[in-house]
Amino acid sequence: MASAQDKAVGSVFILIAAIVWLYYTTWVFVLPFVDADHFLHSFFLAREYAILLPTLLLVVGVTGIGGFIGMSVVKKQLKSKAAAKKAA
Repeated sequence: MASAQDKAVGSVFILIAAIVWLYYTTWVFVLPFVDADHFLHSFFLAREYAILLPTLLLVVGVTGIGGFIGMSVVKKQLKSKAAAKKAA
């Protein structure tokens, strides 16, 4: 069973995810239909970043996951070689 602290942390993460989703959705789907001189445009970056930032995050995330998997495989191989050397 999750503790109260775990539930609070999970709630904060869900709130942050909802805010990011709402911000990005407004930026990408609503802003193109709003006049360029409207005050709403002052809260958002240029539209080019709407594609650039998620792409960059995806590349960094996939690279990190690939690096973690690669390091895990290498450590496992080193461990099995050490065990085989010890047994011999």
